[in-house]
Amino acid sequence: MRATVFTAAITFLLWAAPAFAIDFDADGIADAFDNCSEHANPIQDDTDQDDCGNLCDADYDNSGVVGLPDLFEFGFAFGTLGNEEKCHVEPIPGCVVSLVDLNFLFSRSGTTPGPSGTTIGTTACP
Repeated sequence: MRATVFTAAITFLLWAAPAFAIDFDADGIADAFDNCSEHANPIQDDTDQDDCGNLCDADYDNSGVVGLPDLFEFGFAFGTLGNEEKCHVEPIPGCVVSLVDLNFLFSRSGTTPGPSGTTIGTTACP
């Protein structure tokens, strides 16, 4: 029995544990815990608190897809200071919503936010 438990523990450490250590974007946060696993975001900003980091989230109305309503919301924030939810360049705090953010919004149009290791299996940030 002891040998079986020991063998199972070693097997887990050799095969399953490395999966938790994968860091695709090299931001120091393992993908399983990274709220924006394809873009380096060591600060992990998530202004609207939907578990999808700002650098992966252009879904401002939290509908599950980036579309025209998000563009309207963005339009009201363009050029303003302190609308961190619509900032997509770190550091987020103190950012000014700019053309860089508009480009991000257009590049994500028609897609879902994410991916995020913290919301796998949910509609918030698939």
